[in-house]
Amino acid sequence: MKNIVKAVFTLTLFSMIDRMLGFVFKIYLSRELGATNLGIYQVALSVFFVLLTLTTSGIPLIVSKMTAKFKIANDKKSEHGTVTAALIIGVILSLLVCSVFLLFSDSVAKMFATKQSMTILLFLLPGVLFSGIYAAFRGNLWGHQRYTTVSLIELLEQVVRITVCIILFALGFDKLKMTAVSMSAACAATAVTCAICYFAFKGKMASPKKTLLPLLKQSTPITLIRASNSIVSSLVALAVPFLLVRTGMSVAESMAVYGASVGMAFPLLYIPITVVGSLAYVLIPTLSTAMAKKDMASVRRQIEQAISFSIVVAALFVPVFRALGKEIGMFVYDNEMSGKFLSSCAWLLIPVSVENITSSMMNSLDLEKSSFFNYGIGAVLLFGIMFAFMNKFRIEIMIIGYAVSWTVSSVLDIIRIRKKTGIKLSFVLPLIKSAALVFPSTILIKSLYSLISFMPKILSVGISSLAGLAFILILGIVFGIFDFASFFGKKKAEKPRKTVAKKRKRVKAS
Repeated sequence: MKNIVKAVFTLTLFSMIDRMLGFVFKIYLSRELGATNLGIYQVALSVFFVLLTLTTSGIPLIVSKMTAKFKIANDKKSEHGTVTAALIIGVILSLLVCSVFLLFSDSVAKMFATKQSMTILLFLLPGVLFSGIYAAFRGNLWGHQRYTTVSLIELLEQVVRITVCIILFALGFDKLKMTAVSMSAACAATAVTCAICYFAFKGKMASPKKTLLPLLKQSTPITLIRASNSIVSSLVALAVPFLLVRTGMSVAESMAVYGASVGMAFPLLYIPITVVGSLAYVLIPTLSTAMAKKDMASVRRQIEQAISFSIVVAALFVPVFRALGKEIGMFVYDNEMSGKFLSSCAWLLIPVSVENITSSMMNSLDLEKSSFFNYGIGAVLLFGIMFAFMNKFRIEIMIIGYAVSWTVSSVLDIIRIRKKTGIKLSFVLPLIKSAALVFPSTILIKSLYSLISFMPKILSVGISSLAGLAFILILGIVFGIFDFASFFGKKKAEKPRKTVAKKRKRVKAS
């Protein structure tokens, strides 16, 4: 458990830096592009992520799992063969996907509300090929638990993207197009760097004959799951402007609403999930290793604590976004619409955090097909809710749809995980207690902000947020919600029990 905590801390630290840079960059883009252009870019980016997941999403995860298993068996040949197979699959798939997309580009362009989104997408295509190369080497580094190396590479991606974008903007090029070019340049930089790191750690190319088919077989369900996730996001990007236009908005107005909500507010909402994402990232190889060793006690302990931890982390930030969403949106983006949306969707933090961690666990436990089925049910519910209000659609309907979708998928995942591992539902009580603390914490933050609102915005928002976090954290410790001793050192807590048991045996014997 200490290794997991250390890895989570390392990943969270780098992820926070990475997300902070991305967050600042998003602010920069929103001010340079405006809400309408940001919406156009966001629509193109959602389709780009679909192409990306079709070529790479399942590969790094399965390569990491296979690498962890081959590491235990000390089978270097199979390990290197897996990386070679992943590289071949990634390159072929990326070229195939890009070729098919270009061949039917005219048909795809008709799906967009504006032709500009299609143009931006063409500038993003090189990133698909580079990501196909990156995925193979990243999976191996991940399987060897070289989290610092992978985190540094991902940080490099963000730095390259920001640097290239700012330089191209300064040179006077078209800002919307250059935003896409900077993404492709960043993908190229990470692919080259990751390959160098793989060979620096004595990695080699080897025959992929024995590993090619197993890799394809295991990665395909995950690719379908991740692709369906991206497809859902892409369809939402197409559906929301369409539904808003049906209510009487112009195309520009609908893009502005979508840009302010998904393009501006969602990145803010996902900041607290950095910690949960780091934990999910670490759990995949560690759970896979525990399953390979058939250490079910360790598997159950990791799962139960991880779900509880994800709930607690999410609950800490719900009151902040709920109470100060509008002020945060105005301060960060100078956009009132994004702030209102952030406040409305704050409670999504809990279901999205749980869904994030449970879906990763499903992959680690070889339950990819069940995960895909569960996610599909959630996606159907999302679009069913959105289109049920076709003629009276508002952006808040999308929030309700996501809440139902993520909650149902998470519950189904937990049921399947419990069936396979026998976990207890020990995280239900922390969920109930955490939810109960949200309301008083929200009131406290709002009250404190109203008292100090005369101060500069950065101070009033910052002080109110920190006070709210401290309040819910203290209450959480008092009421036993935040059991840090259990998460950081459960094994130590078990020692006294063993000692007492031994003493009882000695008394009986005497």
